[in-house]
Amino acid sequence: MPQPTRVALGKIGRPHGVRGEVRLFLFNPESETLIKGMRIFLAPDGLPPTEAVIEKIRYTPKFVILKFKGINGREAIDQFKHAHLEVEYDDLPDLDEDEFYHLDLIGFPVYLAAEENGELPEDTEPIGEVDRFFETGGANDVIVIRRNEDSELFVPVVEHAISFIDFDRELVVLQPLEIWTPREKNE
Repeated sequence: MPQPTRVALGKIGRPHGVRGEVRLFLFNPESETLIKGMRIFLAPDGLPPTEAVIEKIRYTPKFVILKFKGINGREAIDQFKHAHLEVEYDDLPDLDEDEFYHLDLIGFPVYLAAEENGELPEDTEPIGEVDRFFETGGANDVIVIRRNEDSELFVPVVEHAISFIDFDRELVVLQPLEIWTPREKNE
């Protein structure tokens, strides 16, 4: 699946002070992707993106405070309130071999393994495809799988739920449901 050219990292909030600084609420609050001098794009809904360069950056516990070169004063930055802050996909940090960006899996077909070893018989049909991810605020993220019958399956991103991800064949294989889904016991 082709990678997007740009990736939204967060949403611009209200101006911070009067010198053109603005609050940014990151979609991944732990991300440290943004750095001084980085080229970004401010994408307000329904308008073409505006290219900018980060002049100053300060991380706070709840948001990031940014200042962009050439955007000075509260009124100048206020026009970007609620815009998405995007970066070029190629400007994202390199990952370790066992890491991936969630967006790399969007559109991958998802299969359900018949056995715990994760192997798939050749005639196995996908149960759906990776639609999106969301963070739970807890220990793991969740993959949302758009099922073939137009329902959704929520899968925790944990080892006992995902058998493997194959980037060469562009597919995701889940462990058998009984391994990772809770079952009520009838007594």
